[in-house]
Amino acid sequence: MRLGAIRVRDLRQALELYQSVAFAGKEQADAVPVKLEGNDDAPVADVLQVFTDEAQQAGGAVVHRYVIRLGNARYPFMKLVLQEHLVEGEFFFEVDTHDQMFELEGGEEQAFLELKHYNLSVKERVETAWAEARLPTASHLKGLVETRPASRVEPNGRTVLVVDDDECIASTLALLLEGRGYSVTCLCDGLDVVELADPQLHDLILMDNEMKHLNGFEACRVLKSRPETAKIPVLIATAGALTLQQLDAADGFLVKPFRAELLFSMLEHLLPDPPAL
Repeated sequence: MRLGAIRVRDLRQALELYQSVAFAGKEQADAVPVKLEGNDDAPVADVLQVFTDEAQQAGGAVVHRYVIRLGNARYPFMKLVLQEHLVEGEFFFEVDTHDQMFELEGGEEQAFLELKHYNLSVKERVETAWAEARLPTASHLKGLVETRPASRVEPNGRTVLVVDDDECIASTLALLLEGRGYSVTCLCDGLDVVELADPQLHDLILMDNEMKHLNGFEACRVLKSRPETAKIPVLIATAGALTLQQLDAADGFLVKPFRAELLFSMLEHLLPDPPAL
């Protein structure tokens, strides 16, 4: 949805639904209070000062990601995000679990995994509530791309393996890539790509970092450690800050949010020229 079409009432509703789900069973006093000035009909741009704009300079364009940390009943760092991602000028609400920020120490893995699964369940329930309230979400972005007039180019003979546990984002990426001539296969978790990646079938892996069972960087390390998959280029998309160790893990990175044009440019840079006919 265009930013100018989003009203203050939409943000108020997004905040209320987030807090009702994320703090269900706890006192609402535990929720972070967010005061929005202005009437319901005012454009949301009038109240964006309550957010931090984590804007990215991507491919010569500024792409906006408005973030506010609200937490949930068990974890204080979860964020509500209003961002422009993939399609120029189109904004949607998303929950960022923000749980990839921690380095684990011995004995913490099980507790962290349980928290990660809890955070993902909160994210799914909040985003479902938003979609049911007809607020702009990743499902709306997918629908927008599906209904746009097709402007496909000829198949280029290259296959991209898209790995993302958000079905709407994976489908949107597939639609955009297919429109540029790529053949696309989608998977939903790092465990799947570790098992199924095949250099005979996949020319490049485009992988989200935040996934339920095995994140993108962990999956990439496994792929690069195996002779049979080590040479498949891996492009990781992440909204988190990158460590030096992570920078060595993959062949390329896309810091979210980004526009599809930057993705296409990165693919052309990382993929070898197709074989001559």
